[in-house]
Amino acid sequence: MSNVSSEVYTGIAAVVARYADYCDHGRWADAADLFTEDGVFDAGEIFGEVVSGRAALTEFMSTRPKALAHHPTTFYVDAMDGSEYSVRMKMLVVFDGAISSIDYYWVVVPEGHEFQIKRQEIAMVGRLKTRPAAQPAA
Repeated sequence: MSNVSSEVYTGIAAVVARYADYCDHGRWADAADLFTEDGVFDAGEIFGEVVSGRAALTEFMSTRPKALAHHPTTFYVDAMDGSEYSVRMKMLVVFDGAISSIDYYWVVVPEGHEFQIKRQEIAMVGRLKTRPAAQPAA
């Protein structure tokens, strides 16, 4: 059972929804703005990189393989020390020719009346090829 209020849970759910929507529509600066100014994206397991700061986050996210859709399937929130919250999320990411199951781990902090991602770590659970990827037109 979660040890956070419904207000905290609802606020973090809004960040989850915005993150998926911004990534789906290539709104990389908006996605980076969901992070704290010095926010960290640890993609070491999948892409071999860890980046920090909104400008670096925008650049990094805009250069990853193009996904057709991000579908957060489940998430839960637990309070940590102080005013930080731990978020564990499962995301199905649909690509041309494959679907990936990705585990997301966030540390989220309150910022005014909203929440921001202080740290994000992703890990590949599995990848299912649905068909060969489309080849670029010659």
